[in-house]
Amino acid sequence: MPAKSKAIKDTLYLQRIGNRWYCRVPVPSRLRGELGPYLRKALDTSDINEARKRRWDFHPIAKAQIALAERRLGLAPARPAEGPRERSYAAFRARLKEVGPAVMTNVLDGEDMSNPALDALVDRAERSGEAEEADFVQAFRDYVKDRKVVSEVLKEYLEKNPKRSTTTEANYGTTVKLWIEHHGDRPLHDVSRSMALDWLNAVATGKARDTIKRYATVMSNLWLWVYRAADERPRNPFEDLTQAADERGRATESYDFFSDDELVKAYKAVAEDEELRPLFLISIYTGFRLSECMAAERQVLGGQECFVLLTGKSKNAARALPVHAKLKDVTAPTGAKASALSVRFGRLMRKAEIPEGKTFHSLRKSFTTALERLGCPEATAARLLGHAPLGITYGIYSKGRDVAELKEWVDRVSHPI
Repeated sequence: MPAKSKAIKDTLYLQRIGNRWYCRVPVPSRLRGELGPYLRKALDTSDINEARKRRWDFHPIAKAQIALAERRLGLAPARPAEGPRERSYAAFRARLKEVGPAVMTNVLDGEDMSNPALDALVDRAERSGEAEEADFVQAFRDYVKDRKVVSEVLKEYLEKNPKRSTTTEANYGTTVKLWIEHHGDRPLHDVSRSMALDWLNAVATGKARDTIKRYATVMSNLWLWVYRAADERPRNPFEDLTQAADERGRATESYDFFSDDELVKAYKAVAEDEELRPLFLISIYTGFRLSECMAAERQVLGGQECFVLLTGKSKNAARALPVHAKLKDVTAPTGAKASALSVRFGRLMRKAEIPEGKTFHSLRKSFTTALERLGCPEATAARLLGHAPLGITYGIYSKGRDVAELKEWVDRVSHPI
């Protein structure tokens, strides 16, 4: 037996008489003596899917007829009754979500049936006039088509595509928050190119070029996720969006490394900070980013004590790095937030009058520069810095001579502190 259809019974403004579908728009009570209870038009089809499309052709005509009758009779449109409920797209979606799925199974015969609670909600909306509002119509259409709002899409996307870095996840959250502030928490299905460009122009002011590009990339990824199962999909409105933006953004500033004098001065600035001091030392002798300094675990590999990172900013960031002799008794703090530490580090650098452009990431550059001065082979440096694409078995848990070779280069790194 073929599987039963799970088609959603969206019949807003629709009425079936015999085998034909009609569009039926309710008339306000003040005009029913003139126009009758409904304005009805045959849609000339017995196909429910076609009827759902054609109803929107007649709907604005019916609204225009109602408005014309009001003007002819000198009647002002009735104000909607004031009540505690908000009348917005988000509020309507929340109320629709409360009633449950649009289609449910009849426990008596096992057949699909329209959710009675949803039908009752629509009836109330028609009586109150809410069903005539554009936000209600759009919310109802999106709901019965099971279109997730963008905040739900973000949650689903991150659950199915976990990011290696909490920073990356935070970037996704920030981008979606900016989108919702501009266009509301709605599905991405009806987003046009002009809507996407209007948003990007609004949020791009004063931002770095890479930040603007990231905004567009995040929204593009979420849009593609929404349409991932579609046989045919429209053009991605976020594709190449930065090329069309009014503002391309300023060039991203590169991280400069500390000179020896600046490094000494910077260390003095954090020497009394119980959290930043050990992180400072770990970074200049490992090249770790701030989050990596806090995430690294100590393990013995090939007879050498190593910092081990199982995840990182990129797929290549997972690596093992022998512990420098200067770090034998240095332990990273636990329970601290990298974002708060980064802000505190910047504040201390400004107080110490360290030149602008020197951030915690600059400590990683100091390690890189030290390797370059030592003449460290590029392939070895790439492994130490997490740039080399190594497999987890070889790259993390390699033994013997391989770890000893890395240890030799790490111990040769020196700084004036």
